[in-house]
Amino acid sequence: MCTVATLSATSVALGLIPSLPNFSTPLTFSTQALAQTVTDAELKSYARAVLTIEPLRQAAYSEIKKIVGSGDIPTVTCNKKDSLNNLPKSTRSIAIKYCNRSKKIVEESGLTIARFNAITVKVQEDPELEKRVQAELIRLQKPTTTL
Repeated sequence: MCTVATLSATSVALGLIPSLPNFSTPLTFSTQALAQTVTDAELKSYARAVLTIEPLRQAAYSEIKKIVGSGDIPTVTCNKKDSLNNLPKSTRSIAIKYCNRSKKIVEESGLTIARFNAITVKVQEDPELEKRVQAELIRLQKPTTTL
């Protein structure tokens, strides 16, 4: 089973977010990777979801960090209750809210959680796919011009 950083993974591409391959994020989903080609439509949905989720991840992480202080934040896997139970009680509701909102965003993008995570794994393994995701993230963040 692969642990996948749902969102920080992709937030990376633009310079606003660190770097795609290095995404050991404390808030994650996990699933078995599906070995399929990523279509252009899936790639666009994936990038849109990542851009929407990343600010939520950063906010949740910051909130939890304020409560926990200098201590380490345990890794949170959204579909594993045990990982949520490893958090201090005072921070669980933050992680649960983040997980629920992220799941909804992914599903509203037209992807299942399993497919989103499978794409994340493929992005980590395939430099060409990583470049495609980065290009789409950049495209989505460009201001639209109207004439």
